[in-house]
Amino acid sequence: MISKRKRQVLLFFFKDKNKKSWSKILRELTSLYMTSKSFPLNYISHLLYRKNVDNYNDYLSLKENSKLLQWSKSLAKKQIVLVQNKLLFAEFLAMNNIPTPPIFFHNSKNQFAYEGKIFEIETKNDFCSFLTKVFREKKIEHIFCKPVDGVKGENIFILRKATHQKIEDDLIDMIFSRSFIFQEVIPQNEVLKMINPSSVNTLRIATYKNEGNEVEILSGLVRVGRTGSIVDNAHKGGIVVPFDKETGKLRDEGLQLIDNGGGIFQKHPDTGIIFENLQLPHYQEVKELVAQVSSLFDFPLLGWDVAITPRGPTIVEVNHDFHLLLSDRTEKGLRKTLSIKKLLEQVQ
Repeated sequence: MISKRKRQVLLFFFKDKNKKSWSKILRELTSLYMTSKSFPLNYISHLLYRKNVDNYNDYLSLKENSKLLQWSKSLAKKQIVLVQNKLLFAEFLAMNNIPTPPIFFHNSKNQFAYEGKIFEIETKNDFCSFLTKVFREKKIEHIFCKPVDGVKGENIFILRKATHQKIEDDLIDMIFSRSFIFQEVIPQNEVLKMINPSSVNTLRIATYKNEGNEVEILSGLVRVGRTGSIVDNAHKGGIVVPFDKETGKLRDEGLQLIDNGGGIFQKHPDTGIIFENLQLPHYQEVKELVAQVSSLFDFPLLGWDVAITPRGPTIVEVNHDFHLLLSDRTEKGLRKTLSIKKLLEQVQ
């Protein structure tokens, strides 16, 4: 049975009026199918069927994407838990003096770790009292909360000093049933805040580290949220805007995943900020930080989430099983990149 996402992608494709001729689409689909021996869904999801795309052979197939990431993961098996567990990852960065948002406390169900001590919290009232203590002692107004094992921006929320006494029961139940980290809300640089102030708009940078420990930035994009959303994740309706990986200047178009409408934007639809040539602040520092932190991991391929504060970049998360195909799309085909060409020859 065809999946829900595949149905969405195919429906979007059939409704799109900017298609090449059907004969050309069939020729290109057949060519890609003969090469990959499977239906090239990315031909549709990457909008390679559109009239303005001639280099459809420069894009990764689904099999190539999978092989590259599996190969990378096979070289770093001992570190998989380190990148999957956000608590271990944050502690590892702190230990290596890599800037990352500080964690105030964390929990495993009703066991809470704070200031070197373990607290057992059973009720909503006790949890609210604990939060009051944290807000007072840390002199903060907000706490950013995310699951230790979270993906795709799921179950992320913010606790606020002004309203924490009114926390909803279902949120309490979720906290007590899982493991979360509770950390500083990242102060955002004014340039990125201008695009959308309600979310921390992070950079996703895909890196390749060769055998000589040299780090190459394969692609870069900014994920920006919509007005009112606290997350920038593309799976939650956010927009991704590619930038020049050398200069840090935004390109002229942002895009949404087909799952969320497949829109293409020259400016943010809510704030009106034009993307083209907008310069990311502290970009040289971003490149240096990503190269530095990549050298600490055995994975050749990683996707880094980087926030830019008023004082410079900070590492938010890392992903070993990341959306390389999104980087492929925003770079208009990674197969033309010399390092990727060599890797594909290696993993075939």
